[in-house]
Formats: sequence, C-alpha cells, structure tokens
Amino acid sequence: MIADPQAPPGTAGWQQLRSFDGTAIAWRKDGCETQRLPVVLCNGIACSDEYWQHIVAPLAAARRVVRWDYRAHGRSGAPADPQQVTVTAVARDLEAVMTAAGIQQAVLVGHSFGVQVALEAARFLGERAAGLVVIAGAPGAPLRAVPAMLGLPVATALGAAAPSLFGAAWQRACRSPSAYWIARTLGATTRNAPREVMDAYFAHVAHLDPATMLRMLGAMQAHSAADVLDGLTVPVLAIAGDADALTPVRTMRQMVLRAPDAELEVVAGGSHTLPAEQPAAVLAAITPFLARVDAALAPADVSCAVTDR
Repeated sequence: MIADPQAPPGTAGWQQLRSFDGTAIAWRKDGCETQRLPVVLCNGIACSDEYWQHIVAPLAAARRVVRWDYRAHGRSGAPADPQQVTVTAVARDLEAVMTAAGIQQAVLVGHSFGVQVALEAARFLGERAAGLVVIAGAPGAPLRAVPAMLGLPVATALGAAAPSLFGAAWQRACRSPSAYWIARTLGATTRNAPREVMDAYFAHVAHLDPATMLRMLGAMQAHSAADVLDGLTVPVLAIAGDADALTPVRTMRQMVLRAPDAELEVVAGGSHTLPAEQPAAVLAAITPFLARVDAALAPADVSCAVTDR
C-alpha cells in the first residue's frame, strides 16, 4: 500500500491510497478517537456509500467509522490490472484501507457483497478483524437463485464485443424510471427504502464501467468464503430482512449455524436494502453487539475525542 494524500476530485473529506497493485482507492474516516473498536463499512457491489448515510453519524458519535469505495466504484479508480476484480483483490484493498487509516483492529460491517469481502478479509487479517457484522448477504454465489444471472455470460460477451453500444444501453437502463420499479419487482428493495437513496444508487451505477462490473459480478458468483465461517474465533452478528428475496433468512441462518460464536437478528419487513430502509433497526442490533466486542477487547477508558467528523 502506498499513501497518496491527494483526495479524489470533488470529494471533501475523502483521501486516496494506492493499493497492492497500484489501484487508487478512496476512503474516509469519521468519528472520534477512542479506545472503542473502529468500524469499517463494506458496501454492496455497484454501491457507493449511499446505503450507510443514516448509519454513519450514530456510530461515529462513539467510535471511528471508515468508509471506502471499491475499485472501479464511486471515487476510486479503475483496477490497474483489469482482471484484478476478484473478491480477494477487494479484500486486499480493505486491508490497505485499514493500514492507511491507522487501524490495527476493527469490526468489519458488510452489506450484501460486502459480506463476502468482510469474510474473505477475515481469512488473512487474523486478529485485526475483531468481529463481523453481516447484513443481507451470503458467503458466496449470492445471486445463484436469480434467473437473470443465467444471462451473465452472454451479457459479458456482448459488452466485450460492442462496449460503446453496451455502455450506452447500460446508462439508459440505469437512468430509466423503470429501474426502481424493476428492483421493487425483483424484491431487491421495498417502498420503505427512501426514493432519494435508490435514485442515488442508480445514478452511481449508471457511471460505472459495465464491462468491469460484469467481470466483478462473475467473480462474485464464483467466490465463496463459506469455509472461513467454520474457523472464525471472533463474534459474528447476522442481520437479515424477512422480506429479502435476494438473501432470504434461511441463507443467513445457515451462516450463523456454521460460525462458532454467531447470532441472528431478523428485521420484520426488511428487504435487501436493509441499511437504507430500516437504519434504526440495523443500529438497534449493531449497537449492543459492538458494546459486547468492546467489553471483551477494549480497555475501560473509552472517552471520545472528536477528530474527523
């Protein structure tokens, strides 16, 4: 990891680092310096930090909170090597972010694809991952039950053969008002998710490079960190929504049964966009879990000095 103090353009409060392969990764740290364990947030695929907007401030009132954009996402750069879009590569970026932020140990909080990223990072971070919060996500192949994924190889081939035409179609689809309703129909979200959050999400997706995203989706589907669950020595909190059609409760219950020290919280009416649509319920589950991890690992002095908020 190479420190790069230059912030991405137009992103006040964000910093930039060069990851293991030279890819520019954008990150920021909010909250206060305290002996409570920091939290590192891991987004869903094709997401920036929009789903966390009502989660960050309450957490940052008591501890450091780190956000970052995945390679080829948001404020971060395209992969230096176009083939480096694997979950392992993203997990190594997470390690670089923790190092750049001066964080020796943290609780990793992953949503959707971020669950795979957090678990994969836990594979090699060891004690640096002091706990895991997994929200609406699976340890691997998360979209295997989604019929549209059957067309991924064809879409990838089309994107490679006609990138300009495919890119234009991608942007039109993401900017269409029907995108929101398609997501609703697929069960990816519900009416409880603020429309402005979903609009920001689709606007972000429209600016992504479709060829890179299709490769990342393929890598996501090919990846599994299920084996990591068996050997975890840290506490795990799983938060599921009972209206999540993409990651049903049974999937998260299976994770909890495999991890030695894990608990499951089910949010009534929650869909796959759980952090955006029911942030209060997510915080109500996370807060006591963090207190438990703090009590086990952190000294008694947990005074909080605001630094970066």
